[in-house]
Amino acid sequence: MSEEIILLSLIVILGVILVAPLLSRKVEHNLEVFFLIMGVLALTLAGKWNIILVEEALLTPLIIRGFPLGIFQVVLLAGIIFVKYERELVQLFASLDKRISTSFLTLLLVFLLGIGSSIISVIVASVILAEIVRIMFLPKKAKVKVLVASAYALGAGASLTPLGEPLSTIAIYKLSGEPYHADFLFLFNLLGSYVIPIIIVLSIYCFYVVRKELKKGSIIDEVITLVTPNIPKGITGRYYEVILRAIKIYVFIVALVLLGASFDILVERYIKFMSPELVYFFGSLSAAVDNATLAAAIISPELTLFQIKSFLISLLISGGFLIPGNVPNIVIAYIYKIAFKQWFKIAIPIGLPIFFTAFFFLFFVEFL
Repeated sequence: MSEEIILLSLIVILGVILVAPLLSRKVEHNLEVFFLIMGVLALTLAGKWNIILVEEALLTPLIIRGFPLGIFQVVLLAGIIFVKYERELVQLFASLDKRISTSFLTLLLVFLLGIGSSIISVIVASVILAEIVRIMFLPKKAKVKVLVASAYALGAGASLTPLGEPLSTIAIYKLSGEPYHADFLFLFNLLGSYVIPIIIVLSIYCFYVVRKELKKGSIIDEVITLVTPNIPKGITGRYYEVILRAIKIYVFIVALVLLGASFDILVERYIKFMSPELVYFFGSLSAAVDNATLAAAIISPELTLFQIKSFLISLLISGGFLIPGNVPNIVIAYIYKIAFKQWFKIAIPIGLPIFFTAFFFLFFVEFL
């Protein structure tokens, strides 16, 4: 098969990945299976199958920087803990709700975990945030908006140190030599002036969403009704749900690794020759393709500091557009059962203004 046909086929697959979950309810409800099928198909067309890649795909959800505690184990263990102590946690938040407004508590939670994700890792931060918001005294509509906005904040904040997420780890590794000698704080110094304001804006957004939609009486009744009846009877089912959720996330991450490897040829053929402005918009592909894979393919010591900065900022923001775009999206969407289409409808109005505002500051303010 010629390279042109392979490239065209991969572009078609990318289009199917972006559109099918929006058009088909069946695909939307079986997203991890759909992405796995697309990943296998794309990798087959690209002729990229090898034992090392298969091993990487199978182990990526189980390992973080060589340590055997990956997204699968974190989601599973945290889910079990939250199910076991759910009643106590609800009582804790009921107590907190009397001392501090829920809207301000939400602001603090999003901001602290957004910044903290660069230290405790975005996986841990995502699980903590999703599980806490799930039991907070918030209307469902507000919860979903807060969770989607929080995913942007966590994804951005995790980039500040190599501890936060694979993207930052890869960037530091690839830029550790000449001429940048990237150290632990390299990305904080490079991206902090954009990332921290983004986290602040998103935290304030969550504050106003909660304050606008909060109806205390109905929410407390709803939460008490949800967590108190028949807990002994339903506990087995809750644990089963936690295990199934962790397995689905495992399959999803495997699928994203396969997809990312498939698109290497597209990056090599076209992206390296784009202008910084086009590279910024190319970064929006991270909505559907693993941003760590894109970073590994694009980031190079041969790029200027401005090119690196604009590309990474693009990845961090656009990674929140769709569920596959970033780890916090996947964790949050599966824990709270947010559908692909629902995520898209909420995430795009939040993310696009940030995406274009960052573009304006990068290319018409900072670059002048």
